[in-house]
Amino acid sequence: MTAIDGLDRLEAPALWRPEAGGQRQDVYVSMGEAELVIQDKAGTALTHWSLPALIRLNPAKQPAIYAPSDGSDEELEIEEIEMIAALDRVTDAVEKGRRRPGRLRRVSTGLVIGLAAGFALMWTPGALRDLAVNVMSLPAQAEVGDRMLAEITKLTGPTCATPIGTEALETLKTRLLPLRQARFVVLRDLPHPVLALPGGLYAISDELLVTQDDPELVAGHVLAASLVAGPDGPLRTLLADLSLLDLIRLMASGHVSEAALTDHSETRLLSEPPAPDAATLRPGFAAARLGWDAYAAAQDLHIPPDAPPMPPAMDDTTWQALREICDG
Repeated sequence: MTAIDGLDRLEAPALWRPEAGGQRQDVYVSMGEAELVIQDKAGTALTHWSLPALIRLNPAKQPAIYAPSDGSDEELEIEEIEMIAALDRVTDAVEKGRRRPGRLRRVSTGLVIGLAAGFALMWTPGALRDLAVNVMSLPAQAEVGDRMLAEITKLTGPTCATPIGTEALETLKTRLLPLRQARFVVLRDLPHPVLALPGGLYAISDELLVTQDDPELVAGHVLAASLVAGPDGPLRTLLADLSLLDLIRLMASGHVSEAALTDHSETRLLSEPPAPDAATLRPGFAAARLGWDAYAAAQDLHIPPDAPPMPPAMDDTTWQALREICDG
């Protein structure tokens, strides 16, 4: 992004309010080339903001207050002068681009839209979706996942977090998906045990934690959700819901419209999850060295009589911390 050319990666402390009327949290923010990452003191990413969409709510005042987009309830308060200066360079450059798009930009935009329209005419929607999966970067997929999570939390309430609970959640992620760029969050009132979202984001129901006093069963639900979804499943499910026009816009701009994302998020909440298949899941459980019996019994799946013993999903201290993550 030219707005921050020449700047090294910046980090600074900040105060983050995830929703209107919500309690502000002490966080750290780090700025890369195209996104602002908000993370807790343990270094766990809480959300990602797109730098081109960033808005400063109180120009020329200190401390600076930012929002991830126009109309968002999220706010970020920053006092560090160097970070404010860098972010203001970004917002100023974006605003200048809006005021004076220029002939070259208009021509470039027209060419991109024309190419996307040409793809739509020459290719089937299925081929367009396959292309979109291949060209969307991991940060772009993570942004879509975060936006879906924001829509879902409008119905469920904010994500749960306590210091030791968040650490336990990270321990579970490392135990189950050590080689994947995945993120786990816990939500109250989630109608699914686990919901896989684009960008490797997994939402876990608090009800699953408090009603099942068995870490092996909970870990089994999370691992099964990741195995059923696969690396691209949630993104492909989203793309399958998009209209041809939304697909063209996505290919032209890399952005999914708010309306399409809202509709898809609501559909995912109301849809029945895929039925588990033992033949698909058991090799994944074996690879993760996670016991199969607890999950299989709960799902009425076949339990082989000679299943080898596996190491526990987590120790008792970690399990209790995870169960209490929504009590903070």
